[in-house]
Amino acid sequence: MVIVTNVDIFTPIHDDPVIMGEITACNSTNDLFAMNVVDIVMYLSFLGVPIDQPQKVTEGLLSGQIQFLKQFNARVDGGHTIINPWPLMGGIVVGISDKKDLIPKQLNTDILQGDLILTKPMGLQAVMAAYRVLKTQPSLLEDFDQDSLKNSIKLGEKIMLMSNYNISKTIRDENLHGFISAMTDITGFGLNIHASEMIQERTFDITIHTLPIIQNSDRLSQLFGYDLLGGCSAETAGAMLIALNTNKIDTEEFQSILRKANVNSWKVGSFKKGSGTTKIIEDIETIQIERI
Repeated sequence: MVIVTNVDIFTPIHDDPVIMGEITACNSTNDLFAMNVVDIVMYLSFLGVPIDQPQKVTEGLLSGQIQFLKQFNARVDGGHTIINPWPLMGGIVVGISDKKDLIPKQLNTDILQGDLILTKPMGLQAVMAAYRVLKTQPSLLEDFDQDSLKNSIKLGEKIMLMSNYNISKTIRDENLHGFISAMTDITGFGLNIHASEMIQERTFDITIHTLPIIQNSDRLSQLFGYDLLGGCSAETAGAMLIALNTNKIDTEEFQSILRKANVNSWKVGSFKKGSGTTKIIEDIETIQIERI
């Protein structure tokens, strides 16, 4: 048995403190699920609190984390609070697992090739920027259909509250571990860097040819200067990127198993033996997602 830990701390991206607390817990716990760890034994909450922050905001941040963790039969066991000029929130998560059940971030060198699937649409940085801009400088977004834009923001909020727990649980329940060469979640460094981590110190090439994105996020990304289609846009509590050994399982069969567990997925690329490069093709095919 092994102990697995993760620390994740970031700044607020939503005005509702309870929702922000839920996003915090989702983002922090997803890193354990990315290693195929499902048993959380301890969660510590970290808060950086400005002196003038209303108490109800601090309470809301804690309440959101407590509420979110209940689905894993986990709780806030303690934590640490500091005085800070800007709000910070995060979680220190401790899990336990049999070592043989862990799935590494780096590709297995014995595998020759396979497919990459993604479990959530991308574009969170852009739509959450629109969430803020609509409140402060709405004229910047007057060229967008306002109903469509608000729907994209709501979808972004929903995605950040969708835990990756069901993915790891399904992998365990359906004995899918042997079909997966590597797995990681896409968060602050964007798709390009997180995909590149899969081939770190490995002689594989990765090609990304398709990208499911939140509707409007490509236009918003271009407006705000985020390189979403180049794979450089940050995500929060983002998708799982799974590298499948297609010599052992058909990609569509794997996706079908996930679908039965209410997990969406899209085939976005492939990997094969090579020199250690990650390529996101120019004019990448995008799939505009309106709802999930």
